Amino acid sequence: MKTKVIILYTALCMIWGTTWVVLKKSLVEGTPPIYGVGLRFLLAGLILLSIIVLKRKSIPRSKEAINIYILFTLLNFVIAYGLTYYAAQFIYSNLSSILWAGFPIVVVLISHFYLRDDKLTLKKVISIFIGTTGVILILTQGKTMGGDRVLLGMGLTLVAILVAAWPNVYLKKHIDKIDTLSMNAVCQTGAGIILLLISSIIESDQAMNWSSFNIFAMIYLTLFGTVITWLIYIWLFKHLSMSQIAYVAFPPPVIAFMIGWYFLGETLTLISILGAFMVIGGAVIVNLKR
Repeated sequence: MKTKVIILYTALCMIWGTTWVVLKKSLVEGTPPIYGVGLRFLLAGLILLSIIVLKRKSIPRSKEAINIYILFTLLNFVIAYGLTYYAAQFIYSNLSSILWAGFPIVVVLISHFYLRDDKLTLKKVISIFIGTTGVILILTQGKTMGGDRVLLGMGLTLVAILVAAWPNVYLKKHIDKIDTLSMNAVCQTGAGIILLLISSIIESDQAMNWSSFNIFAMIYLTLFGTVITWLIYIWLFKHLSMSQIAYVAFPPPVIAFMIGWYFLGETLTLISILGAFMVIGGAVIVNLKR
């Protein structure tokens, strides 16, 4: 693996690992969830569009490219991110990241039916069983971590994971039809507009609290958590396999767990920690070479 790929891959994991606690604290300090993610994407999209204009680049308009724009805008950015932000109000930041570690397991299942060289094997079936069991263990501990709204938060997060998987598999198959900059610019701008319109309807009674931390959070989540990370993430599609790309979901929960414990006092029960190990372990097994 090239040094550049390793460096960018590591940077991606580190940044995404820190975004969970920043996101959670910004919600606690008064950021309406849908408004927060909508503004984050709109600002990021406008930054990327400005770069396209300055570079005088053309935006791909093939059928496959348009399908990618639509899928990622609606499923990955609007629905998955919208649900994740909304759910983050009710669950720990480290718990959100742990549940998202199950993302590669869903990708493996979808890839079996859509990617010719990525079929299910006994190893993958075992990993799916382990990861699913881990999720069930975590769900059983919901009431010990805040009550029924915690269960709602975990349920919405799991739905977000299921929704986000398909666009990634489709992108892997048609990655040669788009370029990294254009895709992020189009999808994030479109998602930002849609999410802000949704926020104006369902969050009309909630005002944004522009505290010093929330200003920092918006800048950090926009520049580092969106512009930089998503440029790296889509770029990696041209240099790594789908399984290797999905592996990016594993390190962030470890980082988020330590940061959430240290800064927010977030703790998990022993059964939840066991479930977390099973989710992450199951996802790792998927990617182990024979």
